[in-house]
Amino acid sequence: MTKIFIEDNELDINAGFSQMINYSIDDLNNLDSKTTSFTKTIVLPGTSKNNRLLGNIFEFANSNYTVNGANVNYNFNASKSAKARIEVNGLQVLKGTLRLLEIIIDGRDISYEIALFGELGGFFSKLGASKLTDLDFSAYNHQYNVTNIESSWNNAGNGSGYYYPLIDYGNTSPTNDANFFKKSFYYTAFRPAFFVREYINKIITSAGYTWESNFFNTNFFKRLIVPNNQSRLAYKKTRIFNGVPSGTIGSGGIPIINQLEANFTTADNKTWTYTGGPTFSGSVNLKLAGTWRISNQSILGNKVVRFNLYKNGVFLCNDNTFFGTPPSQIGGLGNATTYVPFSFSVNYAPFNSFFTLATNDTFSVTMDSVSGTDAISVNITGISMTLDGSPTLTPANYNDNLIVSDSLPKGILQKDFFASILKMFNLMVTEDKFTEKKLLIEPYVDFYNLSRSTYNDWSNKVDRSQVIKIKPMSEINARFYDIKFKQDADNFNEQYRKKFVVGYGDYRFDNQLEFAKDTSTTEVIFSASPLVGYTGNDKIFPAIYKLNNTTEEMIEHNIRIMQAKKITGRTSWKIYSSAKVFNVPVSYGTYTAYGYAGHLDDPFNPASDLNFGIPEQINFNLTTGTLSNNLFNTYYSPYFAEITDKDSRLVTCKMKLTERDINTLDFTRFIWVDGVLYRLYKIVDYSEGELCEVQLLRVIYTTY
Repeated sequence: MTKIFIEDNELDINAGFSQMINYSIDDLNNLDSKTTSFTKTIVLPGTSKNNRLLGNIFEFANSNYTVNGANVNYNFNASKSAKARIEVNGLQVLKGTLRLLEIIIDGRDISYEIALFGELGGFFSKLGASKLTDLDFSAYNHQYNVTNIESSWNNAGNGSGYYYPLIDYGNTSPTNDANFFKKSFYYTAFRPAFFVREYINKIITSAGYTWESNFFNTNFFKRLIVPNNQSRLAYKKTRIFNGVPSGTIGSGGIPIINQLEANFTTADNKTWTYTGGPTFSGSVNLKLAGTWRISNQSILGNKVVRFNLYKNGVFLCNDNTFFGTPPSQIGGLGNATTYVPFSFSVNYAPFNSFFTLATNDTFSVTMDSVSGTDAISVNITGISMTLDGSPTLTPANYNDNLIVSDSLPKGILQKDFFASILKMFNLMVTEDKFTEKKLLIEPYVDFYNLSRSTYNDWSNKVDRSQVIKIKPMSEINARFYDIKFKQDADNFNEQYRKKFVVGYGDYRFDNQLEFAKDTSTTEVIFSASPLVGYTGNDKIFPAIYKLNNTTEEMIEHNIRIMQAKKITGRTSWKIYSSAKVFNVPVSYGTYTAYGYAGHLDDPFNPASDLNFGIPEQINFNLTTGTLSNNLFNTYYSPYFAEITDKDSRLVTCKMKLTERDINTLDFTRFIWVDGVLYRLYKIVDYSEGELCEVQLLRVIYTTY
């Protein structure tokens, strides 16, 4: 007996119902594709029970969806996934999500066309258009300084947290540094990167799923990072200026003196130039503290100090204010010899409506006395001034409190990121049969259970009266398999592509099958990251910038993936401030280690490589280690050895499988048929008590 459930509620089905379920683990014709279990279209009768469970959605004026609760009954929403399963004689044969395809009304008869999909399909549907920037990394907000930069190098291999790799983004190394070219770097060469494992975990769990993977818990996977890909590290600031001025004013008025924070330059200590990209719109906020004296009590209660705002040298407005509590209330009336303390803060709302700054606009603020002929003297011991507005993506400066989510790669869909990780490491994804919404993920090379005790013998399940087809894999495969990174326009990637016509780190596999002609292409969303080393310099690092003649330009670039490692024992080098004293950069500290990141696990003695193939050329001297443990050799070569071997065969036959066979179906287990070992590839149109088509791939190597 077959039963179908939606959100644990049983649906009515027609007599003689046939569910026709397909199961598969891989697509031999397309390396880009991962498959999930699914049913063909199922027609449900419009019984009162089904109408109720499907929210009476057949009614034309129906509008019944609420946001809370299970997707069934009054809450049913056809555009959302509903938990579903199929049972045969009490054994579960499919677990996943239900999709309503169409409602058919024929007179008084109502029917529903539905299909069920395995949980992997539901997972990708759940991700939808969600982007990496939708993930919550706020727990890692921190101050941008060398203390946090250096301490992050100890996070290499943690799989979570943030990590500051040394990446040459262009114009990040002082040209007048002693001894070696690109030996030391400005702090701007260090930007927070986040670990691939944490991205994957957040993507899966934010979709309401869980996962299990030995591979994701390896030291190798835990050291993978995704660096910042902005032209310059930026985040959304509400405050774009923070001055801490000091000075003394009298009746004539003097300019405010300042110390700068972000996105401003000043030449004369009173006029600032806005260097941010987006136009600022907001308010001016002033806080003053100091002492004052006054010679005539008659001006008490009058407005005695004025603040004047100028933009591009043109007077915009002013605002008058009290100094706060009158002197008589804070220790007596001021006189010619006594200064009385004061402090207050004011938000200048009148400025909000028209105070904006575009790039290269200047502004200044002055103070003066407007108390007529009455003398006032103010000694300012502390002033702060801020410009606050709506959040604006603004380059980060030293000691800023970073909102790190703003530094995540923009416009990258979570499903594309997840799919590219599957492609890079040839990962197989199955669904836990008994735990709801749990994905099991392992690379092909570790996927199959090699214990002979787990092999299933299906020889007696084959219907010998039906046609058996045996197809050489040479008739299925393409001739060439291109596995490659996405192209990018940075200097070293472009130079390599112009010289060798292919991308850095790409690989083309030629199986040399004479009758195969096609080319199959698999591309990931990441770009390759060539490593660069310089003579006499004992640090190797990625370089991602454009070269305009001899001028390095920071650029927005495509997302990258790298391995992280703290490398020690280097020649002393420094991290510099962008500020200079007598045209010499100011050093923040001296180091003999650095936070490395790149396609190699260790550029001085590599044992693993994130490139698909060995590059024709590298940009540093390699004296020891190997480049052969790349992604193709490690994760793809066993797969291709299997499907392109001269003895490889795809066998298609008819079998009669029981509900217990389906309930315990496990693609990791090899299948015996007539003494020959096979990998289960696909089951087509399984239905209770009926023959179904089974596709088996002959095992050439249990280990390779």
